[in-house]
Amino acid sequence: MLAWGGLPLTITPPPGVTLTPLPGAQESAEVPGLMLDADGHVANQSWKKRRAAALLALFAGMRPRLIVLDGAPSLFRFELRPLLEMARRRDPAPAVRVWPEGAVIGLELAGLVG
Repeated sequence: MLAWGGLPLTITPPPGVTLTPLPGAQESAEVPGLMLDADGHVANQSWKKRRAAALLALFAGMRPRLIVLDGAPSLFRFELRPLLEMARRRDPAPAVRVWPEGAVIGLELAGLVG
């Protein structure tokens, strides 16, 4: 399963991979570190809470063995930190990796990935 909330995919996921959309987001090209929603508006706290809730609800219904974070996830720590904390409480806890390997994850997530 691929939970995707970035720009629209230009490829079709491989056979056997289910694409599950999240509310779309992107980083501002003009202001690095500023998150925009799918319509190009600044992602406010209400939007972030809805997106985080969607991701946590998705995870609550699954038992993955592996979670792969795409790129440099620090911008998404508002949703990833609760997800990773929930994942760590599972028995067995899923492995967590960042792709591409070596991507910067930020101190706020470093203790939850590995």
